[in-house]
Amino acid sequence: MLRDATDGPGPGAGPGSPPALTAHSLVDALHEAIRARILNNELPGGARLTEKDIAEQYSVARPTAKAAVERLVHEGLLRRSTNKTATVPLLTVADVLDLYYSRGFIERQVVTAAADHGHVPRGARESLARLEELADELTVPDVVQTDLDFHRALVDSLGSPRLSRLYDSLMGEVHLCMAQVQKHRLLHPGRIADEHAGILDAIRAQDAEQAVTRMNAHLEQARDRLTAHLTEQAEDSRT
Repeated sequence: MLRDATDGPGPGAGPGSPPALTAHSLVDALHEAIRARILNNELPGGARLTEKDIAEQYSVARPTAKAAVERLVHEGLLRRSTNKTATVPLLTVADVLDLYYSRGFIERQVVTAAADHGHVPRGARESLARLEELADELTVPDVVQTDLDFHRALVDSLGSPRLSRLYDSLMGEVHLCMAQVQKHRLLHPGRIADEHAGILDAIRAQDAEQAVTRMNAHLEQARDRLTAHLTEQAEDSRT
């Protein structure tokens, strides 16, 4: 249970006690709790989240629930039309195709720029090492996060805050996509690690053309496996 700072001090509060959560940190905690449930598929596509239910479930004030929901909507992990209940997106084939189309534009330019200098960022190396060492031990959320950390490290290595913010605007839906790929075991973590290693090798060799080719293959494989799975699901639901 999360506790609202507006509810007053908790049990045992007094001199020397840790300070109560501020409204800002409480929104952060609530946002992370709901986000984890979405990405772990505890809240599957189509699930509805009302601010009233969230406030009651987590024992927080309605404004706190509203702020957390709005942040998740901004990240693409929830969708809501005007005056409608927020829902977890049901990603369609069209959604996945458009998302990977957008990612491709950014990430091709990122590896091209990185290869110009032959710079392999430490964060990308660390994420690759984690996948290589723990491919069969990581949980699905950990595989997804490690994969995302690799790609994010490449983007951030260019040192452009605006580019990083632009990439961030896609990351919620990217995370949701990648969670679906791993949930259905469509790609083994070891294979992801091999593809990441190939991308870094091309960057290190300052071979921009090869880096782009390998990044394209990496993204297209995940895209194609996920769209094939979604198409199969849709066909099964009609029979």
